[in-house]
Amino acid sequence: MRTRTLAGRAGARFVLTCEHASAAIPLEYADLGLTRAQIEEHIGWDIGAAAVTEELSRLLSAPAVLSAASRLLVDCNRDLTDHDLMPGESHGVLVPGNAAIDAAERAARLARFNDPYHAAIDAALGGEPQAILLSVHSFTPSLNGRARPFDVGVLFDDFADLAHGLARELSRVGFVVRMNEPYSGLEGLIFSAQAHGRRHGRRYLEIEINNRLLGSDTDAKAISRRVADAVTRLADFDDRSPALGDPL
Repeated sequence: MRTRTLAGRAGARFVLTCEHASAAIPLEYADLGLTRAQIEEHIGWDIGAAAVTEELSRLLSAPAVLSAASRLLVDCNRDLTDHDLMPGESHGVLVPGNAAIDAAERAARLARFNDPYHAAIDAALGGEPQAILLSVHSFTPSLNGRARPFDVGVLFDDFADLAHGLARELSRVGFVVRMNEPYSGLEGLIFSAQAHGRRHGRRYLEIEINNRLLGSDTDAKAISRRVADAVTRLADFDDRSPALGDPL
């Protein structure tokens, strides 16, 4: 079970990542004591995000790095000190296989699932010195009884102008967009994009797509075409430009 990488063209304007691309769990983990149906819900992965990442990679000729295992084994979008790195509970669902993780098991999971993923992102960014880093995720239409009545969230911390430019372009192609929803980059919830972006001195953003729009591969490809239209224009955006940088 290996991190997946997709090649792009030389001089690509974007490097794509998908931290929650897979719901796969090796047989020896016995699905962490959960049912396969539970794992294939949002607690186990970001539904449709891998399909969007793959299609964006093709449309943009951009390199992409996709995680190989369920976020329940190791969440590749969490700092190593985060209590949800190997969650004992996720959105009210107890994860028995994570109830008592010792130091040896923690180290083994990091070495097998987390470290190769982040090393692959570093390698992709090292090969594309001008690329914008874009992390691709999906979210549930509602959580804990609270509706999320929008299509795409643009998550950011340091690059507000770039984020508002992307939001404007996503709105132009017909999406209902929110800034720093359903999660906020200002609260440290874009760990992977932030860590790699800062390490390599790159601009970075995370997008969250409502998974109600991603019910099939056909749906994901249609959504990807619209997202690609928006981010293609973003590639030529200068952070100082008021034409795209004005707030929504």
